[in-house]
Amino acid sequence: YNSAQLPATPFIKEVSAAQDVSDRHELEDVYQYHSSNDITTPPFGFNSWNFYHCNIDERILMKTADAFVSKGLKDAGYEFINIDDCWQVMRTTDGTIVPDPVRFPSGMKALADYIHSKGLKFGLYTAQREFTCQRRPGSYGHELQDAATYCEWGVDYVKIDRCAGASYSNLNESWILFKQGFEKCKQQTGRQIVMSVESCDEVDGCGEYIAELANLWRTDGDIRANWDSVMRNLDENNGMAPVARVGHYNDPDMLEVGNQGLSEVEAKSHFALWNIIMAPLLIGTDVTAMTDEVLAILTADEVLAVNKDTLGKQGVRVSPANTTGSEVWARQMSDRSVVVGLLNRGDSSTNITVTWDMISLPATSKASVRDLWLKEDRGIVTGQFSSSVDSHEVVLVRIAPN
Repeated sequence: YNSAQLPATPFIKEVSAAQDVSDRHELEDVYQYHSSNDITTPPFGFNSWNFYHCNIDERILMKTADAFVSKGLKDAGYEFINIDDCWQVMRTTDGTIVPDPVRFPSGMKALADYIHSKGLKFGLYTAQREFTCQRRPGSYGHELQDAATYCEWGVDYVKIDRCAGASYSNLNESWILFKQGFEKCKQQTGRQIVMSVESCDEVDGCGEYIAELANLWRTDGDIRANWDSVMRNLDENNGMAPVARVGHYNDPDMLEVGNQGLSEVEAKSHFALWNIIMAPLLIGTDVTAMTDEVLAILTADEVLAVNKDTLGKQGVRVSPANTTGSEVWARQMSDRSVVVGLLNRGDSSTNITVTWDMISLPATSKASVRDLWLKEDRGIVTGQFSSSVDSHEVVLVRIAPN
């Protein structure tokens, strides 16, 4: 237990009490919410877990929201500020979930209002079982009550983990209850709560119904800031591609761009591939202290435009799988172009070719090629395009038939 007799985190660093924010602004007068019927692209935003783990408080989230605005992340399309596990400590006698009063003294509604005042959206975490992964109270048996509480707080996004303790016999029972609660919130407020669940990785099992319940669903284990982990999650996600569509997305987990363990080349490849596979883009690093190089990756406009495309068709591997060498990944765009990622998993540079038959273009057709990282045209070619690709690099191009 910490000094306030609240459950301590399993991490070394202890975050002190946050400064009260409840009197900073007349927040409800500042923020005017504009709801939509559904999300039309994967969510872009931030999640606290990869960098902060349990070492989180309201100050960090407020500073993250401020940095989204000042560093141009909001203008680039990022909008969600999401807290992961460890914000909750107990339930009251009537079952209401209670935020940590030391780390969130202003309360979740005041925090949501502050984030909304920046023109951003607020998300939080729970688990469908009795306990979260850090042994905080989960939502088992409290789904409708929690959904109503989140609605009252102004929550825009909820991540529903699995984790520990008592649970329903069927995987989707908790999700169904949450969906009912979120739909009631939408009827009352006009605000959609994005629903993210853990997990679904079988096209012929949960894949048959998951898109009717959730906006996004994890397809694999927790990502780590290393190349093998990024590749593993990429591969696991690929098998679920037929299930994804507009408003409903496979989730290979959060971004590790900016965290120690990935080189700059690997971070760019990770980001390029997540855009190709129509993945949620949830930044998992300290955005208040990230380098200019990391910011440049996360705000690369022609790369982000890939994931903002509303055709809603997930990119896939179009070459044979080659876990130690060269692969070609491709995503169809609404303007009939194709975005192609030439991926070199190997340890040395190599030449990689995409042929038109891989991307369903006539073999004799001409097409213009544009490098999306360099923002440079690479000419007009016929039948195929080849490029030298460094170790662990992705050459990302848009191929547009003439």
